[in-house]
Amino acid sequence: MYSAKIDVAVLLLFFARPEQTAHVFEQIKKARPTKLFLYQDGPRKGRNDEEGINACRKVVEDIDWECEVYKMYQEKNYGCDPSEYISQKWMFSIVDKGIILEDDDVPSQSFFPFCKELLDKYENDMRISMISGMCHMDKLDLDIDYFFSKHGPIWGWATWRRTIDMWDSTYAFLNDKYVVDTLKYNGDFTKMMESTVLRHLNSGKEHYESINRMARLLNNQLAIIPTRNLICNIGLTPDAVHNQVSLENLPPTVKRIFNKKTFEYTFPLKHPKYVIEDKALGEAIVKSMQLNFIDKLFVWKRRFYRLFHI
Repeated sequence: MYSAKIDVAVLLLFFARPEQTAHVFEQIKKARPTKLFLYQDGPRKGRNDEEGINACRKVVEDIDWECEVYKMYQEKNYGCDPSEYISQKWMFSIVDKGIILEDDDVPSQSFFPFCKELLDKYENDMRISMISGMCHMDKLDLDIDYFFSKHGPIWGWATWRRTIDMWDSTYAFLNDKYVVDTLKYNGDFTKMMESTVLRHLNSGKEHYESINRMARLLNNQLAIIPTRNLICNIGLTPDAVHNQVSLENLPPTVKRIFNKKTFEYTFPLKHPKYVIEDKALGEAIVKSMQLNFIDKLFVWKRRFYRLFHI
């Protein structure tokens, strides 16, 4: 058995995709964290998931370094939501800070010390809610290694128990007109975000994405974004939980955020002197996800083809 290399907790969420899981776990094995949390959802009714589930367990249980291992293997299927909520609540009931990876978030090796250094540095800084591993702009020519934004990509990220403790799965703020009006006036609670929150609330399931996002906005907190991309999402497969399509069926703008090149850092990190929201780069993150004219033509083309069975 090898010794652990980095004193940090890592949560890996996986299901029944051994090939993708193996790519992510290979990077975790190289990093050798001191604590490893393994969360796996259970088999779906009427689906032959057992083979994939067992194959994934074989992958993640090939642990060749000294670490504390925690397992939560569900016997029934909860689905992606609320599994992500359940798994993160579980992890942070045991540790105060840690990294979260899903079975399609392949990190560079620098992702682990990047998160570790910043988890320690900002542990007691309530201005910061999370650390993202993804930079939508690939690589930024800045003399710092990260910046601050209200927007926090969640394909490979890290946070603290104090952040999870702020989560409100009931979205109680919706009952406070002053708060809702203030969020809307500030431009933080857009019609799309409001629609998402209401849809998640009415689903009867905990959706950590909107819960985490609203906790950050309601507490006026910021996310840390790397100036070099540290995460490659390989999740576009027919058996994906979120994205059951191929790259060919996606608009160009959306395609670009998958299978992105990852980079490495030299340490220690170059820290910003001040904690200031970079609105320009935050808007660039949002813009990188918005469909442009070419994307909309692509979408209408796909709809036309489906309509006429072309």
